[in-house]
Amino acid sequence: METKFNKKVQKHRRRILPGNWQEKLPLRPVLFLLGMLLVVFVAILVNQPADSYLNNAEIDVLRRKGTLRVGIDEDVYGLNRRGMGLEPTMCAALSQVIFNNDDGCETRPVTRHTVAWQMSEGNIDIAIMSLDKLSGKPYIATEAPFYRDPCVLLGYTVPPKADLSEKRIAVLHDTPAYNVVSKYQQDEADGLTIVPYAAYYDMLVAVRAGSVDAACLPRTVALSHRDKGMTISTYALGTVDYHVIGTSEQKDLIALIDSQLVTWANDGTFRRWYEAYDLVYDLS
Repeated sequence: METKFNKKVQKHRRRILPGNWQEKLPLRPVLFLLGMLLVVFVAILVNQPADSYLNNAEIDVLRRKGTLRVGIDEDVYGLNRRGMGLEPTMCAALSQVIFNNDDGCETRPVTRHTVAWQMSEGNIDIAIMSLDKLSGKPYIATEAPFYRDPCVLLGYTVPPKADLSEKRIAVLHDTPAYNVVSKYQQDEADGLTIVPYAAYYDMLVAVRAGSVDAACLPRTVALSHRDKGMTISTYALGTVDYHVIGTSEQKDLIALIDSQLVTWANDGTFRRWYEAYDLVYDLS
């Protein structure tokens, strides 16, 4: 039985919420506001990803230790020449992130032949250098590369790209550059002959002697080993990605560095560094 009180309540409710209140809701503005809040939340996560990695046991131990020992290229154009280049700059920037100063990362020059045993002996903690990845389960690498190097041809008379199917191209065996040439041979130039070498010295001797038409190397390495009179192709056969590498026990540290690499890529830091050290990753 409906009382006078109930009638008054229903009348008051109808005044506050009309029968078609769902239809009268400002749906678009509400959805827009919710969408903007979601965008802001995602932006915070994307722009400050390193914060979540900075506060954990592994990074705390590293801070107490006070030093991160970093292997960098011994002498490669644009990456590290006499203590100047992309890799020392990255080390100083990482030191700021982890230790809040420029001196927390100690750099030690290494080569592709010495980096593995330097890491296994505990002489370095991570490697930032012109390697794709150290192989095997003991190592872990960043998902994001810190540099993408075009693989170019080096020689005295570099053949046009259209004529490579009949040429002999030297390349260092068991390297990312070898994988690039092999893929190019498979996809673009069946008649190209790959001539593998074990050392840069032997490969460059072959170029000088005319035993091969050209050598394929990452651009930074080609600029480091170019003799007077040698030219570098204005086209690339492919690209090689360089990653920061550590041991498999350093998952938190590599995750922190990974997130920082993404931040530097998004905010234009990497582009400024590339331009400062004449590094490119796109050849026309």
